[in-house]
Amino acid sequence: MTTIRTIVISIAVLSAMGIGGALAPAMADNATATQPADLGTQSGNNCTNGEQIDGSTAEQAIAKFKAAGYSDVQILEKGCDNFWHATGTKGGQSGNIVLSPTGEVMPEGN
Repeated sequence: MTTIRTIVISIAVLSAMGIGGALAPAMADNATATQPADLGTQSGNNCTNGEQIDGSTAEQAIAKFKAAGYSDVQILEKGCDNFWHATGTKGGQSGNIVLSPTGEVMPEGN
């Protein structure tokens, strides 16, 4: 009984020091179960597991928007669906624009 008590106390002390968490994960009363993020499938911004984020960059997206005739391009975000959302100006009209994963540039909402 003394040996078990010594082990439990040792684990508790190590856990309090941040060392023994892996030794006794069930010991913490306020622990929250989490799973490691799979950075290859989640962007960290509400993507669901299994969504594949491609390797396209903001710089590449800006180049495609500009090639489609837009100026003053400002990237807003890249969605989990790999659509780049931005603002830009074309023909004197400013508005929201989007770049599809297949390279199609269009006004947002079309």
